Amino acid sequence: MNRTREALVGLVIVVAAVVTAVGVLWLQGATWGRPQVEMEAVFDEVGLVRSGNAVKLRGVQVGRVREITVDPAGDLVRVRFRIDEGVTLPDQPVVVLSPESLFGDWQAEIHPRTRFPRVRFPEPREADVLPGHALPDISQLTAAADEISETMLVLTERVGIAFSEDTAENIASLIDNIEDVTTQLATLVEQQAASFTEVTDDLRQATQGIGSAANQARVTLERVDGLLARDEVESTLQDLAGLTANLRGLSAEMDGTNREFRELAAQVESTFAKVEGMLEVVEAGDGSLGRLLHDPGMAEEMEGAVTELQLLLADIRENPRRYVRLSIF
Repeated sequence: MNRTREALVGLVIVVAAVVTAVGVLWLQGATWGRPQVEMEAVFDEVGLVRSGNAVKLRGVQVGRVREITVDPAGDLVRVRFRIDEGVTLPDQPVVVLSPESLFGDWQAEIHPRTRFPRVRFPEPREADVLPGHALPDISQLTAAADEISETMLVLTERVGIAFSEDTAENIASLIDNIEDVTTQLATLVEQQAASFTEVTDDLRQATQGIGSAANQARVTLERVDGLLARDEVESTLQDLAGLTANLRGLSAEMDGTNREFRELAAQVESTFAKVEGMLEVVEAGDGSLGRLLHDPGMAEEMEGAVTELQLLLADIRENPRRYVRLSIF
């Protein structure tokens, strides 16, 4: 009986030792024959991650954390971990430490760097070392929320001080004033809209009139263009050009007779002046012609004068040199 108890106690001890050894190996990330590669990442801080925590890629566990040490310079934390051999890492891989559950377990996840564009990752000095970043845990989030709540409390108190009953009344009065101003602006806009409509109608009518005038001008120009394109116009222009040349020659020939012509022009002008004076006298009813227009009895005397004037004109036709001397050539 004692031997049976001793054997049972020994068996329990052996089983406990085996379980302990297996647990230690499991916590240390034993691969049980699977080939693995060792990698390293640097962090500003590692939060609550511990040796033995899982290393995941796209949510699948591919290894475990092996060792956590502080860099000799004291500004970085180095984390060594092992992952299964043959695992293909994403482009520009980074390691992100985050809580795995609500019970304090953490994990290391491998992501592409483009997934965290706003995170500042430490740049490792070695080429084969990955950059890493630790997300804040619940305690840090709680502390940040506490600071935010305190800030909101201060803001609420300040808002309560600023918005008193007087402020509310002033705001209500301001709203009423804004409503009145809005109504006046709406009325003004309606009036201006009506005026603008009238101006637009007038402008439309003016535009139509200008368009009609432009069409008529275009038709007229087309007619003028067609007229100018005719052969008769061209020959007429040639005749005018010849006539102009003849007039220029005649003007050159008449340069020598300008003095006599001016004298004749002076005589004609004097005659016209006398005639104009006579017309004024006639219009005033003075003189023989004026009396003739007003007195029918002077018709006989006027007929005699006309007869003598006819005789004088006949003599002028027969002997013009007796009265006018004009030399052109």
